[in-house]
Formats: sequence, structure tokens, C-alpha cells
Amino acid sequence: MTRKYQLTKEEKREFCKKLTEHLIDIRIRLGMTQEELGHVCGISRVTISQIESGHVKMNWLHFNAIMFVCIANKALKEYLYANGMLGDKLLCFYQNPEDGKAVINVNVDEDKIKLYKDLAALKS
Repeated sequence: MTRKYQLTKEEKREFCKKLTEHLIDIRIRLGMTQEELGHVCGISRVTISQIESGHVKMNWLHFNAIMFVCIANKALKEYLYANGMLGDKLLCFYQNPEDGKAVINVNVDEDKIKLYKDLAALKS
């Protein structure tokens, strides 16, 4: 499938910069220490500390790891959206919607989950 929505390197840098500006507040809202956030994201505590202090620039892999944790938390997802870190441009990049409409609340279909579990059981 061809990706309809792309982000330039500059847009990715801007997303990283914006998330960096809010990282301490985000971590506190999650109720996590640098060590805990790093553990959950697969990033060292030292790197989290260096990003927060501005000694290291957040890269796109860091951004995606941190966003994954944040998006799994409803209150954080609302915070990200309200502060311009999660919007249509980024959601379209992640979702690649045919109709061009990003969906902020993605729900799962319980029947499909059961089907996938059943298929996985058959394979094992």
C-alpha cells in the first residue's frame, strides 16, 4: 500500500521539539520517574534525563516510543491533542486514511480480536 500521508524530516523534528518541551510535564502526568518512563519506552533513564535537560535532541524513535505510551492513556491523549502534539497531520501519518479523515478515538472490534485469537490458537 502506498502511503498517502508523509511527514518531512523538518516536520518530524518539529514534533520531537514540541514533545521535548512538554516531556517533564507529561512524565509527571503519567506519575512516572525518568527510570520508569525509560523502562516502559525502551529508552535509558540517562537518555530521558538528557532529553529533558536539552543535552540530547529527541529523535523520531524516541518520539514514537513516548507517544505510544501517552496515546494509551486517555488523559494524556487529551493533553497531547490540546497542546498541538497530536492532531490531524500526525494522525493521518499514522493511520493513512483513505478518506483523509483522521480518527482521534480508535476503538477495537471485540469480534475481530476473538477471531485473531482463534487464528493464533490454530497456528500453535
